[in-house]
Amino acid sequence: MDDPLDDLPPESRSELVEHLTSILGVDVTTAEDLIRSAAPLWDAMERAGGLVDSWGGGEFCHVFPRTLEFVRSAAAGG
Repeated sequence: MDDPLDDLPPESRSELVEHLTSILGVDVTTAEDLIRSAAPLWDAMERAGGLVDSWGGGEFCHVFPRTLEFVRSAAAGG
C-alpha cells in the first residue's frame, strides 16, 4: 500500500507536520497519521467536482491545518 505522505513534496510534508504538531499539540507520529487519514476524503472532494485542488497541492497544505484547528476549537466549545 502506498503511503500518501510520500506523494507530498518533502518540504511541504515537513512544513505540514510541523504546523500540525504546533497548532494541535500532537507528536509527529500523530500529525502524520492525521495527514494520511485525510487523503481519501480529500480525493473524494476533488472527484466531487473540484471542491478542492489535488492531494498534496498548496491548497491542502494551507486548508487542512486550519480545518483541524477549527474542528478542535468547535469540539472544545469555542
